[in-house]
Amino acid sequence: MSAAMLMRKLVSHILVGMLLLLLAAGCAGGETLAPPGLPPFPVERPTLVIPDKFELTEPLTVLQDQKVEIDSNVTNHSFQNCEVWIVGDNLEVTDSEFINSHVSVACRSNIVFDGVIFKELNQYEVAALNLYECSDVIIRNCQFVSNYIGLGVHGSTAKIVANRFEGNNDHNALLIGEGSSAEVEGNYFYGSFPHAMLILNREGSAEARVEITHNFIDQTGEDAIDFEDYRNAAPSNVSNNVITNSGWSALVVEYNSWEANITIENNWIEDTGIDWELPTHPLQSDRFQPGWAHGILVEDSSQVQIINNRILSVPENGIEVKNGRGVIVEGNGINCSQAGIGVHQYQEASLHRSFSPLAQENADGSQVTASDNIIYVAQKEYDVDEQSQLVAQ
Repeated sequence: MSAAMLMRKLVSHILVGMLLLLLAAGCAGGETLAPPGLPPFPVERPTLVIPDKFELTEPLTVLQDQKVEIDSNVTNHSFQNCEVWIVGDNLEVTDSEFINSHVSVACRSNIVFDGVIFKELNQYEVAALNLYECSDVIIRNCQFVSNYIGLGVHGSTAKIVANRFEGNNDHNALLIGEGSSAEVEGNYFYGSFPHAMLILNREGSAEARVEITHNFIDQTGEDAIDFEDYRNAAPSNVSNNVITNSGWSALVVEYNSWEANITIENNWIEDTGIDWELPTHPLQSDRFQPGWAHGILVEDSSQVQIINNRILSVPENGIEVKNGRGVIVEGNGINCSQAGIGVHQYQEASLHRSFSPLAQENADGSQVTASDNIIYVAQKEYDVDEQSQLVAQ
């Protein structure tokens, strides 16, 4: 069956121009007056609880310019220009601060950071807090402010709950590396570069799993949440997040994330492809440059479900699938400037990129199954090239 015939079979609706006027005008009750047959598009995004900002009370103990090993509970300490290692298990660090101080936790278990400030780490490619092969780590009610990298999680299990990440603007606010299982819930991200979250699980790594939910992510230099080379994953979910003001796309699965096993659902995505003007870290040589500006992008990847998201004020495609297989797109509401759903083959440049190049045997068109999507505003409902397939159910 030709691509044109498949496109004609797609059951969806399009309304060009009218919703923009309705969104601008607004209406009582917080909903637009949708035409017959179209459910209303919510005007107001969901309200999430943003963790409060706090300052540390005057610390009882101040340590400066030292190498410190922690093997028992610590509270009300200030570490300034220190190198810190957690060398015990079953301990808590509470109501403390680390200023330009790297904290390393390796091969430890049952560690809690609660009410801790990590700020102003000025070291190249170093995270303010780094976990390596740890289990049962809880990072709760903490602040990561103006660091090269905020938090790094590698080969570890962690719960990252109700934290503030602000101005971690050199190499990501949160990095979740190979073989990690992480729950990321109820956090606030602002001013991250290039990503608020970068998630990796390269071929040959241990099984990974992430649950990313109820986070508010604002003003990211490039893609807000980026899965790169994410393989061998247990079912992972990105759900109920609010993602606004991304310099590139809001949510990306790319760079050979084959059998990614990711569900992206119930997210509110608004304003991608912005002219990002916030500062980057002094050690970061790269500066913001415009890139793609889709709502959600899946490229060189497979086994991704995109369900019931609300995508609006997007200057390119609402959802773009490029060389993606086993991609399900269902029940999304889209307001964008180009195609509501784009389905395209691989890009030649992907075969030659320096990081995780695409293998020739994986270079093909896309295969997407779509149902019950509503394209409120777009130049066209969908755009499918001859090498790709869009099937309606």
